[in-house]
Amino acid sequence: MVTGGIRRRPVAEHVVSSGVDMVGIGTALAIEPNLPRHWLAGQDSAPALPPIRWKNKTLASLANMAAVKFQLRKLSRGKTTNPRVSPLRALLLQQAADACRVRQYRRWVAQRMPG
Repeated sequence: MVTGGIRRRPVAEHVVSSGVDMVGIGTALAIEPNLPRHWLAGQDSAPALPPIRWKNKTLASLANMAAVKFQLRKLSRGKTTNPRVSPLRALLLQQAADACRVRQYRRWVAQRMPG
């Protein structure tokens, strides 16, 4: 299996024709869940999030992952994706949600501790 940054049908087809059994297109699907239908219809769409040009590459990478997770959360709620989401907004929302889950987990653990 090959995964990571594959968003175009010709690239996916080239990888498969080279002998690889499977191509992962998870990020592309998070942005455009109908991508396989588009490809089957002959459309060569290549979904992408806008590039993040922050000086801090670590934060930029975290923001990119947060933007993808933002898309997945929208899809899980039956809503359409928003590839133009602000990376900063997506990152802040994810950090807030993570902090909430950590508090919930700590309370859960504390309730189960003896004594």
